[in-house]
Amino acid sequence: MADCALARQAPAPSLSALPVAPSSAATPSVALVYNPHAGHFCARTLERWRAALVAAGHPTRLVDSLDYARAPQDTQADVICIVGGDGTARMVVEAGLAAGAPSSLRHALLPLGTVNLIARETGCTADPAALVATLAQDAVPAPHYHGLLNGAAFLCCASVGPDSAVVARVTPAAKRRWGRAAYAFALIAQLWRWPRPALRVTIDGATHTAEALFVLKGRFYAGPWTLDPQADLCERAFRVLLLPQARRRDIARLALAAMVHPRFADPAWQRCAAQTITVEGQAGVPIQADGDILGQTPARFSLATAPIAFLSRAARQTTRDQA
Repeated sequence: MADCALARQAPAPSLSALPVAPSSAATPSVALVYNPHAGHFCARTLERWRAALVAAGHPTRLVDSLDYARAPQDTQADVICIVGGDGTARMVVEAGLAAGAPSSLRHALLPLGTVNLIARETGCTADPAALVATLAQDAVPAPHYHGLLNGAAFLCCASVGPDSAVVARVTPAAKRRWGRAAYAFALIAQLWRWPRPALRVTIDGATHTAEALFVLKGRFYAGPWTLDPQADLCERAFRVLLLPQARRRDIARLALAAMVHPRFADPAWQRCAAQTITVEGQAGVPIQADGDILGQTPARFSLATAPIAFLSRAARQTTRDQA
């Protein structure tokens, strides 16, 4: 731990000092696109991961995620391996899409974030040996259809309501210091003034009223829990969960349904598949996507027309999915 604490203060590796030789089909080149501000970032660990890939024959370079976001076309690699959390993954993927990255570009993950939903979905771990093995097998990437919030990409999930208000209270400094506990502290602080926004939600042309909305691409939400087991990154469709009322007891019931058993769900909740969703009604309500605030109401959700290629094992099942 002391090594990692010291390493955070070390200067970022020079990109020019780490040239990438042309790669062959058998040894694809890798760019480790890292976020030095991710919750569990350690420069020495990052260097060990680079060394492991190089030892396996993969030309590998280190790229700061902000440098990649500014000019993704400058990073020539067969595989973009995202080293960070869900926010980093979203930023890297969106930058590549905006720059017109080729459909053949593959993505991988070495998770270092607070919750790591996309890593749970793809089955990726922080073990570079697993990535080396996947590259050696020349695995066919899984096509993942991501969502768009007012045109901005998100990968796993989004929400509007008391849940997003909690996320809006969590600062980057609190996330770095407290990790997932920062969200619990924000929830406790919110209990005294509980928001219940009046939302008008239109799903594929049908209008509903609600106080909380969850737009799901993947099965996992806020950790190893599931709000809808039918949500699937590989399907070009959202799963939507609407809560007509979002009182404190309703959100507590939702947590029990996700963490303990679906029998705690309220029959009044509405679930459906969707292609497009618009959220109107009360204006200025924060919208969280993949654990960060990405916008506010009014808003429009839509689906990407082309998938992202992720090197991944099948997503792990939750205990509830297996039951």
